[in-house]
Amino acid sequence: MHKFSKILTAIIATAACSSAAHAADLIQDFPPLYDIPSQAMDWNGFYAGVFAGYGAGRPTSDVTPINVEGALLGGTIGANAQYGSFVLGVEGDLAWSNVKGSATCVGNPTFDCSGKLDWLSSGKLRGGVALDNLLLFGTAGIAAGGITASVDPIPGGASGSFSSTVWGWTLGAGAEYAVSENVSVKAEYSYYDFATVTAPVNTLTTVGTTNIDAHAHVAKLGVNYRF
Repeated sequence: MHKFSKILTAIIATAACSSAAHAADLIQDFPPLYDIPSQAMDWNGFYAGVFAGYGAGRPTSDVTPINVEGALLGGTIGANAQYGSFVLGVEGDLAWSNVKGSATCVGNPTFDCSGKLDWLSSGKLRGGVALDNLLLFGTAGIAAGGITASVDPIPGGASGSFSSTVWGWTLGAGAEYAVSENVSVKAEYSYYDFATVTAPVNTLTTVGTTNIDAHAHVAKLGVNYRF
């Protein structure tokens, strides 16, 4: 019986050592775990960019409404501050415009009335939600533009043309996607509404002043670089 106890003890000890060795092998089979650093996009800082766009509208006047459309090309500067997933910022832009059109003057079919948006600018607040590399945003601010209205042929005694800077407001929305730490691409829609301006007598007509109301819908595609 005493001999049997010694044999049993030896078997148990051998099994225990074997189990421990096997457990050690299992532990060594798995590589150590490391913390994976966060790859969330940082939208903080200043940026500048360029954009191309397309604008359309229907300015109206005492003379006639005109459908206008055409291309825009411009630049943007701005700055962002990020608070968790929320991004707030300010942005300014300036664009050359070829948005224009013409129509037969209402009430006098022997004349053509033309309108053109010469340039377009805005200063606005921008706010949105960052989904890592994707930023969804909305904008609101003040806007300015240069317009030119003309009549052909030129009425006798009038200059036939009137140019002015118009002021108003703008609202918009868009999306921006960071393709790298510094470079992002964006798509944006904006609506511009401008205050009424008055063309003096003997510019577009010789029979009185002409009130002009202008607005525009603009779609933009652009590239930004963050500093």
